[in-house]
Amino acid sequence: MHKKAINQYLHSVSDKLSHREVVSKTFSDIKNFPLPIGKCFYIMDFKERTISFQRDVEKMLGYAPEEFTFELVANFFHPDDYDIVTRLMRATLMFATEHDVTCNVGFSLNYRVRHKNGNYMKVLRQSTIYQHDIEGKIVSNLSVLTDISFLNISNKVEWRFDAPGLDQQKFKEYVTKEYQSFFTDRELDIIRLLKQGLKSNDIAEKLHLSKHTVDTHRRKILKKSNCKNVVELLNFCSKNGLV
Repeated sequence: MHKKAINQYLHSVSDKLSHREVVSKTFSDIKNFPLPIGKCFYIMDFKERTISFQRDVEKMLGYAPEEFTFELVANFFHPDDYDIVTRLMRATLMFATEHDVTCNVGFSLNYRVRHKNGNYMKVLRQSTIYQHDIEGKIVSNLSVLTDISFLNISNKVEWRFDAPGLDQQKFKEYVTKEYQSFFTDRELDIIRLLKQGLKSNDIAEKLHLSKHTVDTHRRKILKKSNCKNVVELLNFCSKNGLV
C-alpha cells in the first residue's frame, strides 16, 4: 500500500467523521500521568486530522511537538513494515468507525518507526479509544509507544486485538478484507500447497512450473510477509485469514 493510498483513506475517515457529534473529553487526566523512560504517548484525532496531545515524544523519537504531525504518524513506518501496518490501520479504523467501541478496546501492534535521526527503532504501540461520538464510534485514539528495540526479537509485525464484549471474529473479517490483495493468486496457490506440507519440487510439478520459479516465489512471499520460514508464514496467513 503506497503512502498516497493511506493518506487518501485517512482523508475519507475525516470526511466520514466531520458531521458526528463528539462526546467531549479533556486532557486533564493524562497531563501528569507518570511515564517511564522509553515510553511516550499521543492522541490521534481522526476527525480533525491532528495530533491533539502528546507526551515525551521528543525524548523518545526526537521530533519536536510541531514536527510530530498527523501525516508523520500515519507514514513513519519502516518500508518493509509499511504495507502490513497500513492494512492493519485501515482494518482497525474501519471497524471502529462502524461499530460501538465504548467498551474497553485495546489494539497492540509492534513494528519499526523512523526516529528523527533517520534510524529505525522497534516499538510496541498499545492503542485504545480516547474520544467517541454519541453513537460510540471512534473519533480519536490514545497510543502509548514503548521502545522495545533492545529486545532480541524479529522484525515481523505482530498484532493483537482485545475488546471484551465485542465480536472479535467480526474484527478479524475486517483484517482479512484488507489482506485480500496482499499476495498474488499464484503466491496463494503456493502457500496453500506449502500448508499441505509439499516441497518445492512437488509444488513445481503440481503447478507446472520450474523449481527455480517456485523458489523465487517462496523468497518473495517470505520477504513480503517479513517471515523467516514456512512455519512463521503459515502462522501469519492463519492469523490474517489468508488460508
